[in-house]
Amino acid sequence: MITKSVIKLTILPLIVWFTIIAYLNLKHPDQQWNWDEIDTEKMFFPKNFIWGTSTAAHQVEGNNTNNNWYEWENSLNQNGKSNIHNNDKSGEAARHWDMYRDDIALMNELGVNAYRFSVEWSKIIPEEGLIDEKALDHYRDVCIALIDSGLTPFITLHHFTNPTWFEQLGGFEKEENIDHFIEFSEIVFNHLSDIVQYWCTINEPAVYVSQGYFYGVFPPGKKDPKLAGTVMRNLLFAHIKAFHHLKRLENGEIAQIGLVKNITQFDPLRRWHILDWYFSKILNDIFTNSTIDLFLNGKFNFYLPGMVNITDSNTNAIGSADFIGLNYYSRWHVKGHLNPTAPFTFEKRKQDIQTDMPYSIYPEGFYKALNDINKLNIPIIVTENGIADYKDDRRETFINRYLYALHKSINEGLDIQGYFYWSLMDNFEWAEGYSMKFGLYEVDFNTQKRKLRNGSLAFKRVINRAGVDERGYIVSVGDTAPNLSLELIDNTTIQLSDYLGKVVVLQFTASWCSVCIREMPHLEKDVWQEFKNDDFILIGIDRDEPIEVVKAFKKKTGVTYPIALDPGAKHFSKFAHINAGITRNIVIDKNGKIVFLTRLFDEKEFQKMIEKIKEII
Repeated sequence: MITKSVIKLTILPLIVWFTIIAYLNLKHPDQQWNWDEIDTEKMFFPKNFIWGTSTAAHQVEGNNTNNNWYEWENSLNQNGKSNIHNNDKSGEAARHWDMYRDDIALMNELGVNAYRFSVEWSKIIPEEGLIDEKALDHYRDVCIALIDSGLTPFITLHHFTNPTWFEQLGGFEKEENIDHFIEFSEIVFNHLSDIVQYWCTINEPAVYVSQGYFYGVFPPGKKDPKLAGTVMRNLLFAHIKAFHHLKRLENGEIAQIGLVKNITQFDPLRRWHILDWYFSKILNDIFTNSTIDLFLNGKFNFYLPGMVNITDSNTNAIGSADFIGLNYYSRWHVKGHLNPTAPFTFEKRKQDIQTDMPYSIYPEGFYKALNDINKLNIPIIVTENGIADYKDDRRETFINRYLYALHKSINEGLDIQGYFYWSLMDNFEWAEGYSMKFGLYEVDFNTQKRKLRNGSLAFKRVINRAGVDERGYIVSVGDTAPNLSLELIDNTTIQLSDYLGKVVVLQFTASWCSVCIREMPHLEKDVWQEFKNDDFILIGIDRDEPIEVVKAFKKKTGVTYPIALDPGAKHFSKFAHINAGITRNIVIDKNGKIVFLTRLFDEKEFQKMIEKIKEII
């Protein structure tokens, strides 16, 4: 017979289980946007936005034969097989060392304005204490070529590779070796900081640690959680020390120095299973949250239950970055197991669009990562984001959706200053060899010919659109006003160019705009009636309304200046982002130059506009 106490003992754990699961699902929903309802064509980015592409020295330069990755490529694992997929070797890679000028031309063809690349430590200091000045001069030549081509160089000091001699000393497994990295950073900084403003110290410490010390697929190929925690601490502390050291050098005050942090979310595969949630939290804490916490409060913690628990503090971490570089690709789905030797695995979901790498397209995660890293309250630069897509049948979708997530984040107020696509061209993709095709440009590694992929055109289209300012304008004071063919409501057509020699004010308006209605009597009285006989014309342009509505609107407001139609906002969109607010005035001088721009009806700005009109008349 089942007693009440037995029933209670059975039901109570289930209630607790479901309560916890319900709370976790409410607090951490699985964000999924309806892409059928999102128009990714209507994305405009700030005028001063940094658009770039990224590479890393070992992956593209060629002939890097004196670092830990060269040794790794030319050795076998415990099963007697190559450490690299297909037994690939980096070899000549994309010969970027020799072909950098050709590749800069490709960047110009794309329309980017910046380039992030790494300097190879093992070429600059091939032996402990020996500096290769020719290698330093080479990187200076690269920077000068970039600047001469209108591109801003972003230098990464450490992107996964260590000189062989540094690796033999124990690399970042030993705290005392950090000073070797500081010395290297100073040498490069002193040689280039007069022409390079942006510096990334260390690329993706969490990837360096997870791949090299948990899974053993990067050098040194170890699987040691305690050592992983030590290396993570030393990498982060190396950044902190390098930041403060470089800031004290000449040009340090004007240099912008940051860490590159990757974020990969770990989400539960089964949102009803407590183990999936538990291990997801542990992994997110280790690889993302602990780093953010270090830079917010100076506390370091690396904890895996039953494996490792390292704590430390470094108050110099607080404020030790001018910007944070964010690398984001996707997320992993975690499945927990009651198995102490393999407590969790990563698994795919059938409903997701997969990339060629073992993860899916997940732009919502990019949006979440941007908001998570924003906790640091410093400018964000997206230093890597891209897709491996051999068939080139998902690249356009990836670009449009991830840039939408970026656009949405900026519009919601995040201080995101730039975006670098990974990668400019196909490269040696570390343990995957040459099998993963991340490049905007396809590379034939037999001929070294580069070819822009069709899917990459989506990136080119977005970055070459006119940028917008904080008020939605795509034009600026000093620009030549575009010519317009305006159809007035009296059925006459005028050309804006016919008014060269006169001062012109264009007022964008609409009958449904309450602010416009409030502004129009002031335009009539203080602008049109005041200046209409002094080589001056004021033209209202009504956005996207039929002629009958506009005629009634003009009668209602009592204005006497001419009003033109703007079907489809074709005129408006030559001055401002098509989705920007309507109320705005554009003042154009007698030479056709824009001299003043207003937004909304601000009385002080309105008076300044009147003073500007008086000045130029």
